[in-house]
Amino acid sequence: MRKFILHLVGALLILTSHTALADSSNSEQDPNSRLSQQREYLLGPGDRVNIEVYGDQDLSMKFTIGKRGGVNFPYIGYVQLTGHTTEEIELDMEARLKADYMLDPMVTVQMTSFRKFFITGEVEDPDGYEYEPQLTVEKAIALAGGFTDRADRDDINIRPSGSTELLENVNLTDAVYPGDVVIVEQSFF
Repeated sequence: MRKFILHLVGALLILTSHTALADSSNSEQDPNSRLSQQREYLLGPGDRVNIEVYGDQDLSMKFTIGKRGGVNFPYIGYVQLTGHTTEEIELDMEARLKADYMLDPMVTVQMTSFRKFFITGEVEDPDGYEYEPQLTVEKAIALAGGFTDRADRDDINIRPSGSTELLENVNLTDAVYPGDVVIVEQSFF
């Protein structure tokens, strides 16, 4: 009985220490930080992709995703690309090709170039730049040549793609996504 109680107390101590560690790691993250919301890249209009079907050159194609967000693919018809990862599209196409047309299809979907994000305001070269995976505000500013002398380094905003919302005073480590507009404000002093 005594051993059972010692094991029980030991298990409770381990459980509470793991819970405390989880709580402390969660409290260190800024819940408003977009970096903590970094997600897998979802395809969208303007992305350039290469679709290859191993062993069948006639089924391979390169193109830019248009406004419709998909492509008509031989044998299987329309394939929706927008809003999906490359892996999801590969699995979908393999399943659809295997259903009636190929024994064991192997499909590869590769990004050849990403759509743009935009940066404006007090940076050396405000413009649209090709998105890069794991892009942060700090990296976006570096791509635009850095801050100007008049930049307010503490007043940086993001207008998310397709939104009228303005995320104000973001951190340099916050995530930037395709289509986002990063705005570096001017300092008054």
